[in-house]
Amino acid sequence: MKKTKLLILSLFIANFSYAQTSLMDSLIQKNYSTFKKNNSNAFEGKGWTTLQGEISKNNSVLLGEYHFTSEIPYFTNAIVNSIKFDNYFMEIDPYTINTISTKIKSLSPAELDKFRNENGSALSFLQGEAEFDLYKNILQQNIKIYGAEQISLFSDQLLFSELSKKSKNNKAIEIYKQMIANSAAYDTKNNTTFYLFSDDCRAKLDALSALNLSANEKEQLEALKLSKELYLNRIHPLRIQYLKHLILEKLPEWRDKKNLFKYGANHMPKGESLMEVFDIGNLVYNIEEANYRKSLHIMIIGKGEGETLADLDEYKPFLTVVKDDNWYTYDLRPLKQAISKKKLKVEDLTLERIIKGYDYLVFIPELTKTPKTGKQNH
Repeated sequence: MKKTKLLILSLFIANFSYAQTSLMDSLIQKNYSTFKKNNSNAFEGKGWTTLQGEISKNNSVLLGEYHFTSEIPYFTNAIVNSIKFDNYFMEIDPYTINTISTKIKSLSPAELDKFRNENGSALSFLQGEAEFDLYKNILQQNIKIYGAEQISLFSDQLLFSELSKKSKNNKAIEIYKQMIANSAAYDTKNNTTFYLFSDDCRAKLDALSALNLSANEKEQLEALKLSKELYLNRIHPLRIQYLKHLILEKLPEWRDKKNLFKYGANHMPKGESLMEVFDIGNLVYNIEEANYRKSLHIMIIGKGEGETLADLDEYKPFLTVVKDDNWYTYDLRPLKQAISKKKLKVEDLTLERIIKGYDYLVFIPELTKTPKTGKQNH
């Protein structure tokens, strides 16, 4: 009798699992479409038409991406070229953003190339050619660009260089120049750590704090100290608090406007993030909802160079429909609805967070790394 009960239970579990897989497969089959690049630096196909329609009717659009690819900037360019946005938020600190914007507006093409080559990884995600071209396009369209991120460990020399040009305090200028030289020398030693973590940097930051500096200088130095703390102690929740603080600070400027956010996919879900905190995507979702407006959350994935579909096992349910080199877009909302109604149970927690946190999933058949330019510190 006991064996019979165990057999019945095993059959029930197997049948339930099969039914859940069949339901997910069925929902995916019914709710995907494809699109492809055309010769006009844009896309064509049902999937693109669907995305354009959804992007047009939502106040804020949030792209959760893979970094350092050529295809995702192409995709973003196609969006901003076809739909008017007022603001663009990106995963780089506001001070580096302001510096890059100023350089693009004021330098000749040759001078701008020289600036990029000299700074390399200090430009963070904009060191890649495709991302830099996207940035220039967004700037040329008079879309207001906001940086909301901590200061990168690679950006110290660029930061000190700009501060030394704008500071009115001669003692501070002298210290900034010493820090630039010491950081550059630190790089050449092939240290396993960074100048920002050194005793010399700590002492000079303390010395700067004792000087009469402008409000802008003080703000940037405090932001640098916080970034140092975040890197040293790996306090992820505090980092997310800081990012949300930067975005919330600018709320009066973007609340009633058309906004585009482009961050790593961990940050953009409307619910709990893939890193188990409530991130930027959740903040924007709640702000829009509180203002009777909508946000659209799109996650972008793809097959990297040298990868196969089998390497993307966590997305296997979606990839079973991939038959060609088109781009695929999946409407996740019917799956979310099935989960809410307890018709569908997703065992993988990360996959469930993706389905609940994003409205659409976009699959790119071939992701290529964008060429980088300039020096690569450390």
